[in-house]
Amino acid sequence: MERGKDEGRRQLEEAIKEEAKTPFARYIQLVTIPTKCTLPTFHNIFDGSTCEVQHIKAYILGLLQWEDNDAVLCKYFPASLTGEALKWFDGFPVGSIRSFQHFQSLFLGQYISNNMLMQGIEKVFILQRRTNESLRAMTTRWRTMCSEMAGRVDERNLILAFINALFPTDLFYTRIFRMKDRITKAELREYQEECIAVEEKQRDMESYPVAVANAKEGNTSLFPRITNTIASNSQGNMEKATAEDKQK
Repeated sequence: MERGKDEGRRQLEEAIKEEAKTPFARYIQLVTIPTKCTLPTFHNIFDGSTCEVQHIKAYILGLLQWEDNDAVLCKYFPASLTGEALKWFDGFPVGSIRSFQHFQSLFLGQYISNNMLMQGIEKVFILQRRTNESLRAMTTRWRTMCSEMAGRVDERNLILAFINALFPTDLFYTRIFRMKDRITKAELREYQEECIAVEEKQRDMESYPVAVANAKEGNTSLFPRITNTIASNSQGNMEKATAEDKQK
């Protein structure tokens, strides 16, 4: 029974020691909070998903009369955190935070970069090929976006965003969808140039004007190749029918 009590006492002492460990430098730990300084009510508890800059502003405003007291600002700040943000704070080594300014820099550095990354990913996956938009125009938009998102969105997400923007019926889509997880950005650019060339050649062939002699007016008019073909076939059929009538 005594052994059980000793074990319970040891665990309690370890828990108290662990609780006493904080990421704040020792001189901050030793400062006593003034009795007049009470913990303010935080209307917005930060969990990592809201605006980190607004959170800092609201926190400092709530402790405005203690803005020159580093210990107060440091020791109360964890009470304004919850969830993932509180876990982030608990992950700091003991004694690693030297001042509130240092703490603030670490906090903003962590969450501004995270939010920029999320905003970047959301933006790149909004990209969609427009109706009747050429592959060249859509590729140009994607490349411009890649330049804007450099350092904010990784290469794999940029590649997936381009593939996601294509129509499922696009020839390009069917060619690269199966290799989407292994294709590099450089390889994607090569495929883009190839498919752009094919698409533009196809469009040129469909709209290339062919001269058709107008026998009645004695001049030359321009029609798409397909129209010329239909006209030529019709004229050939009429001449054939006329020849057959003469033989009869």
